[in-house]
Amino acid sequence: GQSIFDRMAAAKHSIAGQGLAKSVCKATTEEIIGPKKKHLDYLLQCTNEPNVSIPQLADLLIERTQHSNWVVVYKSLITIHNLVNYGNERFTQYLASNNC
Repeated sequence: GQSIFDRMAAAKHSIAGQGLAKSVCKATTEEIIGPKKKHLDYLLQCTNEPNVSIPQLADLLIERTQHSNWVVVYKSLITIHNLVNYGNERFTQYLASNNC
């Protein structure tokens, strides 16, 4: 299952009311399986929501690529790949325009 660190991080984001950060955290856990479809689907949906900050979403994912655990980094890259391929074009444009 998820590590205690993953659970604590998700709980911290829940308490702070940071749903986007919680979803990124859940999609990029240390668990050695791919990101769960429900988390990828939620993040894909977020790219189409006008009230969701694309810069914040991208920054959260890029931050996860700097993690010390290779599984988290790999899952972050898979999530970014999914959002670039299937998400709203705003996400890809943000990444391209900000040299992320």
